Amino acid sequence: HLGLGLLGAFALGAAMRHWTDAALPWLDAALTAFSLVAQWWQARRHIAAWPLWIAVDVVYVGEYAYKSLWITAVLYAGFVALAAMGWREWRRAAA
Repeated sequence: HLGLGLLGAFALGAAMRHWTDAALPWLDAALTAFSLVAQWWQARRHIAAWPLWIAVDVVYVGEYAYKSLWITAVLYAGFVALAAMGWREWRRAAA
């Protein structure tokens, strides 16, 4: 599934670069594609969804901070915390 995320990132990135004026088309595309992979895994109850969500959300925090979108960066920092709690709970439930 990570391969599909990578393929999706390249396809969406190329489309965004060509047809939009996005400031960071490749990064936006990669984050979108891997968020979709994380959501797919979440729906299938794969525990690997949690570390993927954490990684994606950490990068989102950096992207929004870079763009000086501080409230959104703080929101995504909260998502990092929620994903860490979810991961901990799923590991606890699996044990």
